[in-house]
Amino acid sequence: MVSWLHDNDTDYQPAEEPEGQRWVSTFVGALVLAMTGVGSALAWHAYGGSPYPGFALVSPAASESRPVGLDEFHAFQQQSAAQMQSTAQALAAQQAEIKRLSDQVAAVSAKIDAIQSSIASARAAIPAAKPTPPKKPSQPKPAARISTGGAPLPPPMQLAH
Repeated sequence: MVSWLHDNDTDYQPAEEPEGQRWVSTFVGALVLAMTGVGSALAWHAYGGSPYPGFALVSPAASESRPVGLDEFHAFQQQSAAQMQSTAQALAAQQAEIKRLSDQVAAVSAKIDAIQSSIASARAAIPAAKPTPPKKPSQPKPAARISTGGAPLPPPMQLAH
């Protein structure tokens, strides 16, 4: 069964801890969190999960260390030089492409500026339209008279103005 507290329920009062117990419980909670963090970090480190290879307990380089021959070193040096040259060529190509695109943007910007200035000068050259005087309302024409019996109709009467 669930009972809900309403604004008019005054019988509920949260239990207040004495000041000494509040301090102790806060300290114990912080201590438990700190010990959990330290323990989990040590466990992670012990299983080789260190993000820094220098801090790992078992160094992979220690188990694989062997002298490298001069031929292997020269091959590695040539491979590194080839990769650097390839990277330099790719960088130069990217810089050339950026320069080309920058020149195109500058050309388009110049064309837009020229079009805007020609529009502004064309607007200045057009004379302002003169306001037309309002039309006078035309006088309504009298409704046409229709003969229903076939007899001629008398002439319409003129209204005096």
